[in-house]
Amino acid sequence: MEQEVRIPVALQPFSEALQRSMRLHEQIRLDFRRDSLLKAYVDVIHDDHSLKYFFQVSVTTPLLLGRLQARFYLYEKKTDRFLCVCDSENGLLDPPLPAGSDLPPDCCEVQEYGDQLLYPLYPRTDATQQKTQVWHGGQEIYDPDPYFASRSLLGLYALSPVAQISDEDRDFFSILSRWIGNKLNNRLIARRHLEHLKFINDLGRDIGHNIIIPNMYLKYLLRRMRKQIEDLKETEEAAAAFTVNGALTRPYDSFLNSCREKRKALEQTHRDLLKHHSQITLFQESLFRKQHFSEGHLVLQPTSCFVERDIILPQLDLYEKKLERQGITIDKPSNLNAQNFPLMVDIGLLSQVYANLFANAVNYTGEIINHQGQPRKALAYGAEVVNDFPEPGYRGIKFNVFTTGPALSASERQEIFEEGFRAKNSKEIEGSGHGLTFIRRVIEVHGGRVGCEATDEGNNFYFILPLSRIEQQENESDQP
Repeated sequence: MEQEVRIPVALQPFSEALQRSMRLHEQIRLDFRRDSLLKAYVDVIHDDHSLKYFFQVSVTTPLLLGRLQARFYLYEKKTDRFLCVCDSENGLLDPPLPAGSDLPPDCCEVQEYGDQLLYPLYPRTDATQQKTQVWHGGQEIYDPDPYFASRSLLGLYALSPVAQISDEDRDFFSILSRWIGNKLNNRLIARRHLEHLKFINDLGRDIGHNIIIPNMYLKYLLRRMRKQIEDLKETEEAAAAFTVNGALTRPYDSFLNSCREKRKALEQTHRDLLKHHSQITLFQESLFRKQHFSEGHLVLQPTSCFVERDIILPQLDLYEKKLERQGITIDKPSNLNAQNFPLMVDIGLLSQVYANLFANAVNYTGEIINHQGQPRKALAYGAEVVNDFPEPGYRGIKFNVFTTGPALSASERQEIFEEGFRAKNSKEIEGSGHGLTFIRRVIEVHGGRVGCEATDEGNNFYFILPLSRIEQQENESDQP
């Protein structure tokens, strides 16, 4: 006689879930090959935790039944469409192929469509996956994952040809598709969490590169101001010795002029501090937004602005003296083409893009002999309209920052925006290789693209921002 098992109240929901699953498997009797294949799938799928491996194992499984093929579709919520990422004929598809008429409008239930049997892929919805509250001091310590709801459609597992799918196959794939949905959910969650952690790590580097290092210069300015104030006090004290019966003497007058000069220098330092402080404040506000950390990626706060007036010139003003000390001339455009109208961009983040480009110009601009045989060491910036970006019928604005010097090789231009990469000409210059990676991330979150072009006289770093329909119409209305 079977001994009665007593289940604690707290574990009863899990006991019921296990018993439901047991009854399901008792009802479905798989033959030896299918049962072995199901166990093999579970065993092999854990050899590698990447999504690509998971897709490939999943579409290979029906091939071992000898006559069936599979397609693996992921649902893209942003575009409300399915993308085929892998199939039994081609393996991984790169890029994924958008599903067309091969899928029905409604894919929420198991159904036959054309020559395919479609299994929608959901996270598990039994009691073990429902929200279970475990209370500790009045607080819930286990929360469901925030990214995928229990009934969110993750994708489709499509089998063909339908005529070759037996009843035994349908039993087999009804179990397998439930496993696939659950494991797909877990891997998507894991990928999302890894992307979130990577973003936070990158953001930490952004803070170090764009906040902490510039603040070191702020400390230098403060020390310089302190020294100038002390010099001014010493001058004022010395000047007092040059009065004779309260009357001004020529030496006193000379010291007075010296005081005025030092005061003007102090005032200039104060203005520099204000500009630097304004930049650091702008960078802090744009990097420390709460939404960045909660969303796990850069979140834009677009504002209408004139890019040259509101972003380029303020940043160039901060680097102008450094460029001059390196003997670098600045070639400003007489008219920044296509910028007679405002753009919607994140001013704080785009300002950091130009700050990084100008900082690189200070370090890497080299002297060349131009076509007229004259030495030239220069920085130039500008912009131009590009057609059919990001797709036909649309326009974008290409922003350029050019510096003279040896041209980067084709391979260097290809990798220059990758994390940690540094070109051959950077060996003697301090740096982490993070600045251009930060630029790429900011431009891509704007929907744009970055690049580097070599010329006879140097290198042109550029980025293209897409125009919205409204911005494009404003641009066209401003054209002569």
